[in-house]
Amino acid sequence: MQDRRQSVDRRDSADRRHAANSTFVRAPSWDSQRSQYITRFLFWALGLAYFNIGGSGQTSTGFNIALVNGGLVLYGVLVAAFMWHACRQAHSPMRWWLAMWLDLTAVGFFMLADSAVLSPGYFVCIVVILGNGLRYGQRLFAAGVAGAFLLCLAVAAIRYDEFLQALSLNTASIIMICAIIVLYAYALTAGLERAITQLERDRSIDMLTELLNRRALFERAEPMFHALSRADKPLVVLFADLDRFKQINDNLGHQFGDRVLAEIAKIILGSVRQSDLVARYGGDEFVLVLPATDLKQAEIVAERIRESFATWSRRQGVGLGVSLGIAEAPTHGSDLTSVLTYVDRAMYRSKPVRRQGALADTGHSAQI
Repeated sequence: MQDRRQSVDRRDSADRRHAANSTFVRAPSWDSQRSQYITRFLFWALGLAYFNIGGSGQTSTGFNIALVNGGLVLYGVLVAAFMWHACRQAHSPMRWWLAMWLDLTAVGFFMLADSAVLSPGYFVCIVVILGNGLRYGQRLFAAGVAGAFLLCLAVAAIRYDEFLQALSLNTASIIMICAIIVLYAYALTAGLERAITQLERDRSIDMLTELLNRRALFERAEPMFHALSRADKPLVVLFADLDRFKQINDNLGHQFGDRVLAEIAKIILGSVRQSDLVARYGGDEFVLVLPATDLKQAEIVAERIRESFATWSRRQGVGLGVSLGIAEAPTHGSDLTSVLTYVDRAMYRSKPVRRQGALADTGHSAQI
């Protein structure tokens, strides 16, 4: 039986979730990232104007307008490609990192190409650092600061003689002020990010089970359903409902009932992947959203949850079970609301069979 599961359920991997806290992920929306790409194109247009208005006199030794314009065209194409990808998939940490290093590399190239030793590119570095750091968090902020610092040192070393001649008390003061601005912004955003993260967690997480709450579930599920039209794999929704839970509360008390809810939450989390959504939908109801999953794989996940909870229930000496309804999108609905409605109706139709203790599978709704 175990061998069959491993061969069919390709979801088993190191991606399996082991901690409830991992359900919480904060990421910038497409609207937020779109404004950043618009800013990139604004600087791109300014770069074209800056180098071309003055002609070849705007370039340093070893560079010419054709080379600079070629670099600008390449940068614009890559930014457009990143923007296209961000429109299709907003959450992509790899793209965030690549886009930031592209920005810094492009700024370094144009700082070397600029005939002015104290190039406006130094100020653009600050914009890159702040834009990525404020949007994507402290790790990118720190990497951006380190990358920009090394970049400026490299440019200064390459153009050492020119830089030394242009250096004065005023320019040194400007450089120091820029460094202080970056460090101060880093300190401020560190505290701000901690506060925002905690606030977002408080409004998104069910405190008893540490799963997503209903509001957060619909927010996180929406982009998954939107991506269905572009994906070649379906999405499955599981609805889990504890059987005879009210009797447990009435006979053993709400404290034991809370323990049951926390335990089933742990069991569910241990049965799914990092990319899956798990939420407490109601009192004793849970919803799982499993992207890139078909019905056969979902049934194995449901069986895993059922067996694990049955084992725990026997050890505790309580007669608890769990009913699981399964539906597939887009076959049974194009959004979470319609899919949940389908599952709820199917589970309702299966109730007479469920009361007899038999396995029900009506419209892919099953009491396992």
